Order: sequence, then structure tokens, then C-alpha cells
Amino acid sequence: MWSMNPNSALGISAAAFVEHARLNGCPTPITMITEEELPPYDRVLLSKKPTAEGKDIRLRSDDFYKENFINVVTNARVTGVDLSRRKLQLWTGDTMQYSKLVLALGGAPRKLTCPGADLKNVYTLRTVSEANAIAAQSAGKHVVCIGGSFIGMEIASSLVGIAESVTVVCNTDEPLPALGPDIGCVIRNRFEAKGVRVLVKEEAACLEGGDVVLGVTLKSGLTLAADVVIAGIGVVPPTDWLKGTCIELDERGFIKVDHLFRTTADWVYAIGDAVSAPLPLWDIESLNIQHFQTAQAHGQLLGYSIVGRPYPTQLVPFFWTLFFFEFGVRFAGCAQGSSHVIVHGNIADLNFVKYYFK
Repeated sequence: MWSMNPNSALGISAAAFVEHARLNGCPTPITMITEEELPPYDRVLLSKKPTAEGKDIRLRSDDFYKENFINVVTNARVTGVDLSRRKLQLWTGDTMQYSKLVLALGGAPRKLTCPGADLKNVYTLRTVSEANAIAAQSAGKHVVCIGGSFIGMEIASSLVGIAESVTVVCNTDEPLPALGPDIGCVIRNRFEAKGVRVLVKEEAACLEGGDVVLGVTLKSGLTLAADVVIAGIGVVPPTDWLKGTCIELDERGFIKVDHLFRTTADWVYAIGDAVSAPLPLWDIESLNIQHFQTAQAHGQLLGYSIVGRPYPTQLVPFFWTLFFFEFGVRFAGCAQGSSHVIVHGNIADLNFVKYYFK
């Protein structure tokens, strides 16, 4: 039996793997384990449409798993692994044997550490239940999103028309620093035209309130009214439970894998947001990429390699973002190590192509 994804929420990498393993003729029984109540769903939609219900954004139906002999175990947590005996320890005290183990752990949202971070109505966003709670609590309220990258900006745009006010706090020169300050500036202006206040070069010093959050005080001394606070400040790999095993992690805790997604432990593979993997087309030995399409490609490629079939293509990273369901940016490739940039078109109109060269 193969066991997948202990100790986390199932996502696109797990769903893509089981589908492609079956398409490539894998006959082995597969068990998928998740902490959530649902099998894999489209997590990308949560920041764009936080009112979405889980049943409406599932990636595959119950019939798909039944017809493909895939056992999905929900509301379960793995607390440890015995690699020599190929055995998982569940939170209930039960154990589960595996022949091959695929770790598709995803990422755990990084939480605020400033004073007041434990107040009520302070959220991170990873699951459908968190998204629904954010949407419900934000209705008619003052919302502060801490973090100006993709999650923070997307959830801010989705709450316009739901919340009384929306403010984004960025600690960078412009939001969306991965896209460059020129693009970030244009998008900031468009957000402000929609009524979203975007504060740059600011950081949260503390959250104010007794039991429930009432405000955010910034390091500059400015205090923002806040009935709801959403932290979109990145993710960390949920791999603490693997420390002390022979599965090698990098300095940030991501699982190191080779070009076939094998870990340093026999019969254990890893895919998705929690891994650092080679990117052959760019001659990069190991890189962590936290985007939907990359995680999906990991699952698809492992579905080939785990049954001994060659890859039909090499991975090209791709991601997209969408704001207000009106405008966004698409990115393909890898800009790491680029030495110069050429722009065709007009960034101010978001009608352009930006090329990275090295």
C-alpha cells in the first residue's frame, strides 16, 4: 500500500499524483491522509473568493476516488514515522503500514509573533474553513491585511464590497515585490482607486484589544482600526516532525529531493510546496517554489517516475494572480540569477511582457 500526505491538508500535488499514477498503470492500493474534512480542493480560489464552499471547489469527486481504488482518510493526523519499519503513527495511537510514502505536505501559514497576535479575529489563510470565517467576520467591518504579497493582496481585493474598509500593510517599497517595484506600484495605484488603502514600508508592532482585536499599531506609531486582521506573511514547511529522521531537510526546513522526487530515505518521496527540488532547464540544483502549477506538475511527474516511466516534459514554473476579478499578472519561468530585463508594452496599463535574461 502507498500512503500519501501525512500530517497536512491535501492539495493539488497529491491529487495530481494519484491521478497520474493511475493513468500510468499503477495498480497499488493508495491511501491519502489529511487533517481536513475534505479531499483535495482548489486552494487557489480561497484568497480570490473566500465565500466559496468546499463542496463546490473540490478537484475530484468521491466517485473518482472510489473508481480508482483510492482510500481518502480525512480528519486524521500523523504524529510520527518509523522509516525502518515503514510505519506511520497516527494521533489516535493507531499505526499504518506503507510500502512507499509520498509526502505532499503543503505549507503552513506563518503566524504573527507580535504582541496581540493571539487575539480573536486574527486569521491566517490556508483552508476553506479559514476563508469562510474571514468572509463572515469581515462583513461591514474594518479589515487589515498584514503582508503585501500574493495572498495578502488577493484576499484584500476579494473583501472589497464585503468589508467596511480594507487596508494592506507591506514592509516592502511596493506590494508584490516578486514582480518588481514597477509592477507593484501600478497595482498599488489600482488598489487605491478601488478604495483599498495600501501602506508601504510599514510593519505591525502590536495588535490592540482585550479579547478581540480592535486595532493594529505600526512601528511608525500609526494605529489602524481593525475588527479583523489577516496575516499573509508567507508559509513555513510543516516538517518539524521529520527532524531527527534520515530525511534530509534544507536550512529552512524544506524536504530535499532529487529529480525523481526521491528523498534521502528509502521508499519515501516528496512533492509540492514543502520540497526543494532541482529545476533542470535552469541548471538549478535545488529550489523551493510555492505555486499551484508547480505543485501540480510535481504530482504529475511523480506519477510517471514512480512507475518507472520517463517524464513527457520538463517542469517550467508558472503562476498567475487575479485581483477584483478584473486584472492580474501571469509569470512563466524562473528569474533567479537574471542580469537584465527588457519590457515590451506599457506596464502602466498592465499591457506588457517583461523578459528576464542572464
